[in-house]
Amino acid sequence: MLRVIGIMFVYNEADIIEQTITHMASQKIPLVVIDNGSTDGTFEILKKYEGSAILDLDRMVTEQWYWWKMLRTLCERVSHHNPDWIVHLDADEFLESPYAMTLQESIEREHNNGYNLIQFDNFEFWPTDEDDSSETDIRKRSKYYSWDDCYQFRAFRNYEDVDVWTTGGHLPIFPKGIKVSLCPTRYVLRHYEIRGYEHGLRKVRERLTRYSEEDKQKWNVHGKYSNFDQARSTYVIPSERLNRYDDDGRWNRDRKFDGHRGYDLPIITTSEEIERLMNEARSDAH
Repeated sequence: MLRVIGIMFVYNEADIIEQTITHMASQKIPLVVIDNGSTDGTFEILKKYEGSAILDLDRMVTEQWYWWKMLRTLCERVSHHNPDWIVHLDADEFLESPYAMTLQESIEREHNNGYNLIQFDNFEFWPTDEDDSSETDIRKRSKYYSWDDCYQFRAFRNYEDVDVWTTGGHLPIFPKGIKVSLCPTRYVLRHYEIRGYEHGLRKVRERLTRYSEEDKQKWNVHGKYSNFDQARSTYVIPSERLNRYDDDGRWNRDRKFDGHRGYDLPIITTSEEIERLMNEARSDAH
């Protein structure tokens, strides 16, 4: 069986992290995880799964969030487990196959078809007044979303010296000489970044104060949250401005709502475009 391992770093995601871990376990993909000094009980939840759903768990406490350093450390740690493929996810994301099979099985299918890179559609779910606040499972509670972007190449064949950190985790950089063979079918990324008004206020405040100056300049990560204010309407969105998902596998790929207020990611859809980006990234890295 193809060995597929997920990599993830986490900071203060106690309300969702257990759901993410158990989802990946159901997809037959164990995890390598770094906790960035969570203070809300996240690390204690992670430790419950160490040795089962989590292959490798570490804690890397920093005053600021050095994104690229954590991604690089994750890649170094996962290399000790010799994966055939790597899946990169955030703690508030659920990665899914478009087929009636587990994500591991789907990746093995694409591998056998000769592909080495899988692209995901990013469906951003937002809190609405229609949500059932008594429901603890975020996928049952939050039903409204908008397609946001597809610059999410989150599953890729593992090569020696593959670089995930230069692009901030969106696109792996294959070693020079490795040709890109992009799977033509996009997979599903369900993103629950904001999970309520109070949660949104806290998360934006934490992120804006923790991003390092280096990360702000390198990836403009500050821009992602800089247009968020304290108004409830910033975080709780009228359901009519979004699409409803009914767990039927039917997704609307119109960008009906710009949840990040102008923070755009490129739309890349061909192996040739990816090759160009990889070449540019290699040049920038040197």
